[in-house]
Amino acid sequence: MELYSWWNDKQKMLMEDAKAFADRSIPRGEEVFWTKKFPTDLLRQVAQKGWFGAVVPKQYYGMDVGVTGVSIIAEELGRICSALSEAYSVSMFGGVEQLLTFGTEEQKRKWLPRIAKGELVGAVCITEPSVGSDAAGIETKAMREGKDYVLNGKKRFITNAGLADVYVVYARTSEKPEDKAKYQHLTAFLVEKKTPGFSVEKINELSGWIGLPNGSLDFDNVKVPPENLIGSEGAGWKVMMAGLNFERVVYSAAMLGPMRESIRHAVAYAQRRIQFDKPTRDIPTNQAKIAEMISQLYTSRLLVYYAAHLLDQHKDAMVEAANAKRLTSDTYEKLISDAIQVMGGDGWTRFYPLETYLRDAKVNQIGAGTNDIMKLVIFRGGLKAMAKDLKMPNRRVHAKIKVPISTTEPLAKLEATEPNMLKILAEDYVVNPGLYMSKEDLKGRLGDADDTRLDEILKNLESKGLVRLYRDAKKTIALAKATYDGLRKAEPLEKFKWYPEWLDKDFIF
Repeated sequence: MELYSWWNDKQKMLMEDAKAFADRSIPRGEEVFWTKKFPTDLLRQVAQKGWFGAVVPKQYYGMDVGVTGVSIIAEELGRICSALSEAYSVSMFGGVEQLLTFGTEEQKRKWLPRIAKGELVGAVCITEPSVGSDAAGIETKAMREGKDYVLNGKKRFITNAGLADVYVVYARTSEKPEDKAKYQHLTAFLVEKKTPGFSVEKINELSGWIGLPNGSLDFDNVKVPPENLIGSEGAGWKVMMAGLNFERVVYSAAMLGPMRESIRHAVAYAQRRIQFDKPTRDIPTNQAKIAEMISQLYTSRLLVYYAAHLLDQHKDAMVEAANAKRLTSDTYEKLISDAIQVMGGDGWTRFYPLETYLRDAKVNQIGAGTNDIMKLVIFRGGLKAMAKDLKMPNRRVHAKIKVPISTTEPLAKLEATEPNMLKILAEDYVVNPGLYMSKEDLKGRLGDADDTRLDEILKNLESKGLVRLYRDAKKTIALAKATYDGLRKAEPLEKFKWYPEWLDKDFIF
């Protein structure tokens, strides 16, 4: 695949190395699809290459190739098998990112060199039996007893369960309503494997992610020293949220590998499969599918690496990361399904890897935040990011053609009085008959009136039945619209009338 022009030389060299590693390791990965045994040998080779230190700074013996570097590795490992790519990816956002952002210097010196050398695999523990997308509702507790914290609870659907050596565990450390209201009731802990009371309760049989251990963990009076806190007590929510963009980008990058492999198998198959005296690649419907698959891959890959680039520049990439994750996981499902369709019955057998790729499709839409949650993130973050672009344009009646159009000219400002408020609302009725006006709209028209003055005028008009008000969840006036009585008081009916020139005058009464 393409080496993007904004990558630095180290990242470009890493891509070549990772691709070569994937090319020679794909046969080993396909063995996993049948044996269901985790490829410990491949993970050891990844560790020996120093790839666990991709995002770790050089002073801690890392490669320092950024989120882009981690994504490059995840993409290529995804071509081998999801067990390997997910184990690697989860380790990157299950310890490394949290330590880099919130760890003390002492913690970084203790943990990062060992992670960079591949001595430690990580996992992140958020989900619980009763807690999924509502991560703020975590029930696992961590109570201070003497110098240590004691953890009690359970975690569920934990990738790398049993495989990982260190686990980033989020637990509740406060029951105070004021702490919950400020999201200061959670704390992040590093819990080491084989700590007394910490055990694997169950390993799941999943539809996909063949060979990858995923399961439930139990914490029974697990003692964790205070030096294993990531960030301060009560900072768990901040730690969790800060790592989500990184997680979503790397998680998405791992999907790109199987997408590439699916296109490779579909095209190669269609070149060699003869039906109706010609290769099935020449059938227009197959050509359309392949074209769509290529387009989907290119689009998804650009989204992922653009988000990674933003993170490497330490810019906010909340919307970009969520969009990359949502679109890539949705695209993944369709792309691989289409690739199987191009291959027909053979594509659906386990003798080609596409059937196994398709098994991962649904979990890709669930993990790292469900796609429904991604849409909420994009909705909220997107509105904020695009606020200037989404501002309602001023509209006025055109002087010559007498119809409502947008205008770049400022609308006349009036003194803040009740008659003027009705006049403005009546003008808006002419150009936006079905809409309310926001308080910001009204502020732009009523001189220097502040919120108090606006509320006073609007409430008075409401009490007289001349305006209709919409109040938000905080009972604050947000929108206003003139009632029919308000319109009649503001302007004569003739002010609102308009007919197209082609209309028969006999129809007007």
